[in-house]
Amino acid sequence: RRRHMAMTMMFERFNERALKVVWNAQEESRRLGHNYVGSEMLLVGVIQENTGISGKVFRKLGVKYKDARKSIEEVVGKGTGEVPSDIPFTPAAKSLLMAGVQEAKAMDSKVIDPAHILLAILKDKQGAGAKVLDNMKVDASVIPDEVRRQLKEVLEESGEKDSAGGSSSSAGGGSSGKKMAALEEFGSDLTKAAADGEMDPLVGRAEEIERAI
Repeated sequence: RRRHMAMTMMFERFNERALKVVWNAQEESRRLGHNYVGSEMLLVGVIQENTGISGKVFRKLGVKYKDARKSIEEVVGKGTGEVPSDIPFTPAAKSLLMAGVQEAKAMDSKVIDPAHILLAILKDKQGAGAKVLDNMKVDASVIPDEVRRQLKEVLEESGEKDSAGGSSSSAGGGSSGKKMAALEEFGSDLTKAAADGEMDPLVGRAEEIERAI
């Protein structure tokens, strides 16, 4: 139960794009007829959600979503087709999501972005996600440095890493404004987006994902 609460709290820190990655992974598993969501599905979910930093990096490398779908089918094959409504995540996939949180924490980011999940996937060199990239003849060794460089640029430009806090003269001063800019750059914070009525479908999906985890 404690682990489930930790996972729920983790999802509250996911930005909209990161939540879409997890949802995409479930849909990919469903498409393949598997009764689990593994790290390879998370990778395809990251590639499919191509609007952020990870998307830029993959486009630079010429990695296409349709090729990733073909590769994952070659690596893990088709399942039995007996797919539960709430597809469970494998322990490895759960660990990668938690590792994505640690990647964000290491970079002093308040929100979890698909780029952080991608970094966690790439660290697991023996995982199925790495096999999917290898099958696509992608040189994964160049990805982490490029992802971290772009993440660092975004954080520094937004002031998210400004530990001095600037010259904030009031409770809503400059430091707070810079942090909000960082949130906007990474995509809407899930809680804020839900409050603004912008993410009703994704909030429902978040509940579905939590049941699976």
